[in-house]
Amino acid sequence: MRDRTKRKITVEIDNLTEAQEIALNDLFATWVTLGSWGSSRWTAFFADGDGDFRPKVTVNGEKPKTTELIDRDKLWQGDEYRIDFDAIGWALEAKSEKEDKGNGS
Repeated sequence: MRDRTKRKITVEIDNLTEAQEIALNDLFATWVTLGSWGSSRWTAFFADGDGDFRPKVTVNGEKPKTTELIDRDKLWQGDEYRIDFDAIGWALEAKSEKEDKGNGS
């Protein structure tokens, strides 16, 4: 069975401009609002890597990690990166079921 306990992560983002800080705060506030409404929407942040967007990010004090639970090529749609935690949840469920069957459960 998949672990569905709620978790907490601490994210630190350094090396932002004032405008980038304001935009990220607004994005996070939008996530909170959507969650309180029980509403599902794609949200986006334009990461201007050829501009001055050069964040230094740590998650729980470590370098952020990518996942191999889903096909990374499917995360890119044109020039947009879209990751859906439901797809990761389904992949975790399938992995858990496979492991349970392998253990004779």
